[in-house]
Amino acid sequence: MCGICGLTRPDGPKVIEAMAAAIRHRGPDDHGIYITPNSESSYGQTASPTVGLGHRRLSIIDLSPAGRQPMTNEDGTIILTYNGEIYNYPAWRQRLLQSGHRFRSQSDTEVIIHLYEELGQDCLKELNGIFALALLDLKQQRLILARDHLGLKPLYYADIAGRFYFASEIKSILAGLPYTPEINWPAIYHYFSFLYVPHPATAFSNIHQLPPGCALVYDLTRDHYTVAPYWQPEVNAPPSQNSPSYEDNRAAVRSLLTDAVSRQLLSDVPVGLFLSGGIDSTVLAGLIARASAQPVNTFTVVFQGEGISAVDDAGYARQVARTLGTQHQELIVDISQPEEMFDLIRCFDQPFANPTFYLAHLIAREARKQVKVAISGAGGDELFAGYPRYRALTLAPIWQRLPACSATWIKGMLELFREDPNRPLLRRLKLLARGMGRELDEQLLVWTYYFDDREKSQLFAPGPLSEPMVPSSRIISRYLEAIEGPLPRRMAYLDLKTFLVDNILEYTDKTSMDVGLEVRAPFLDYRLVELSLNLPFDQKRRQGQAKYILKDAFADLLPQKIVHAPKRGFCPPLSIWMTTRLDKYFDEHMTPPYLRRQGLFNHQTIARLRWEHRTRRRDNSMELFSLIMFDVWFRRFFG
Repeated sequence: MCGICGLTRPDGPKVIEAMAAAIRHRGPDDHGIYITPNSESSYGQTASPTVGLGHRRLSIIDLSPAGRQPMTNEDGTIILTYNGEIYNYPAWRQRLLQSGHRFRSQSDTEVIIHLYEELGQDCLKELNGIFALALLDLKQQRLILARDHLGLKPLYYADIAGRFYFASEIKSILAGLPYTPEINWPAIYHYFSFLYVPHPATAFSNIHQLPPGCALVYDLTRDHYTVAPYWQPEVNAPPSQNSPSYEDNRAAVRSLLTDAVSRQLLSDVPVGLFLSGGIDSTVLAGLIARASAQPVNTFTVVFQGEGISAVDDAGYARQVARTLGTQHQELIVDISQPEEMFDLIRCFDQPFANPTFYLAHLIAREARKQVKVAISGAGGDELFAGYPRYRALTLAPIWQRLPACSATWIKGMLELFREDPNRPLLRRLKLLARGMGRELDEQLLVWTYYFDDREKSQLFAPGPLSEPMVPSSRIISRYLEAIEGPLPRRMAYLDLKTFLVDNILEYTDKTSMDVGLEVRAPFLDYRLVELSLNLPFDQKRRQGQAKYILKDAFADLLPQKIVHAPKRGFCPPLSIWMTTRLDKYFDEHMTPPYLRRQGLFNHQTIARLRWEHRTRRRDNSMELFSLIMFDVWFRRFFG
């Protein structure tokens, strides 16, 4: 697990060293660079530009110097810099040995190189793991970038001023550029709806994010690149008499997740598990306990500070730990200084406003004192309809058919009630009502996200953000249109392609790698993802229960108290903080004179949002936090 970077036409090693130094936190154990000897091809091809590759190493598999990167094949024609873990590499190593390949290390890195020699670019389809890689093929005169199926590992690239750059983080590309690119205003426009910048865009013009499951092939002789998917989830036709039975699907869920956990325990360093006491982490704890000869290291964070009851999982986790006999630790973390979140914008290099990243960073920091690898339950909600919005999904067609007068009356009645941040039901009902009468993509934007396109027209002052933009609801509709089948399937696909990759996996990777911790997510084995997309919705949600088939498949591992526990979110008490410690940011930094000079936001709209929040007429904590985090980012890079 590492950080990678590189560029074409480097002026010596200094720029690559600077790019690698910018992501030292991703790989504090070792580093290396590679530069092609000269611009003249030795393989009968047209002369091509030099290429430099950089690497920062967090040693997990083969801790010896033999695992150092960038790594080459025997004749030096293939060079690889790679970030990730390939979970099926032992099986491929044996097959490659039988085919005559010879290995100098025990690393999965070398397996990728020899597999590429056998299969070419099609080798990507055979990799089961998490990865972002750059493979330089001197014979073919091409550079291949690739990102894992679901996007657990990030990869960015830029084609600027005659050079092509790539890196695990934006900050590495910025370290190699002679200037800071301009702001990508359309991306910022969407940020205020989603709390993140949707890929493949970034907050910087001309810097892009490679989509999950895609490969970029850069032709060195022509200075031209193409991006194309190497994997798309296979989706079957609607259920028929020949479709698998519920019992078959339940057995497949159990088999695939058990296999994924077994593969992902592979490590030459200690492995731990983030244990919340919820369904997903409890299932993983039980599987790890059965697969491991040693007691499982489990971690739960006990938070101390204002509003702590909103994020206290300790009681549930203790029960699971006692039942399974894990080596359990409670990590005491103080969250009484939420202003610490502002500095963590360094993890993302662009605006990001899901406040859960703060808790994730604190957990990773404490867990890293004990282990180098941690298992996470990320993906369980997306795969098995765990979010509350799936409960409301079947109501969407009804909302659309309601007469306008009825919708207006319902919305008006709900707005009379004040919101309680500790009881989110009223807010959810208000969001459902606000979506009435709109198209499906607009409904989902209102239900799931924050500023919709109409609200942003009031928020933005005349300037770059008020220019005509592609509506944020259109991003949602593109994914809904990309897959056929019933609405729940399309919704799950939307979550996998947006909310999961740009939000959950974004903060999981960036906050853990900031402290040099590798996080693995067995639920996101691409085989299990494909199975999940093909499950009938009534197998995921049944009799009012979310994750029905998952609970049934692992009933022997789940205490009844855990099965029937209410859904608990993993989010800090932002609503409380926004009326106390965080609200003062507006008075100290985003003052009316400052906003007039900046020329981006309408002060009156911000004042109204603050007033509504203080008086509990509407919980605007996320919207206000998105403004703060944008301003923190803006000042850091452009202030």
